[in-house]
Amino acid sequence: MREVVSAPDPEADRARGLWSAESVARGLAEHYGVWGSGWAWEIDESPDSGAVIRELPAGGDGLEQRVQRYASALLQWRAWLEELAAAFAQFTPRPEADEKEVQAVRERAVAPLVTLVVERTGAGETWRAVCARVLAWYLESTGMTPDAAEDLADDVVDSEFESWVAPDEEAVDRAREAIGEPGT
Repeated sequence: MREVVSAPDPEADRARGLWSAESVARGLAEHYGVWGSGWAWEIDESPDSGAVIRELPAGGDGLEQRVQRYASALLQWRAWLEELAAAFAQFTPRPEADEKEVQAVRERAVAPLVTLVVERTGAGETWRAVCARVLAWYLESTGMTPDAAEDLADDVVDSEFESWVAPDEEAVDRAREAIGEPGT
């Protein structure tokens, strides 16, 4: 982390860590792969934000304080991705599954995935964006095209869930049914 944060940004005459979080995210993606960049858009220290990463060490202007904050953010992001991967693995359709079985597996995954997002984000202001992204990633992992997965996830979240409100059982059931409809 120290190496990436202190490396010069190609677009500025400053260390990445003294330039911007986006610069650090690009450097981490170059170093670790694309997964290393997503944290930069999921940080907010407000408990009501709905962001994935909310617990960071105290800030400061020094490079060392920034290294600690970026390392904490990256570790929290990685833990979140691993938690999602484990959840996705529980709801992976069998390779020989027919379309009906794939739809049933997708439908069963909705409630646990929404629950994970609500727990992680506190159903704050932007939790729905996180939920849509998680559902899209899951749907894509089950064989849906990226565009179709994103469209379906966005439609379901927009129609069934509200900002600042954890969904009740009925809303989750409607989302589950929409995800499990044939042809989706």
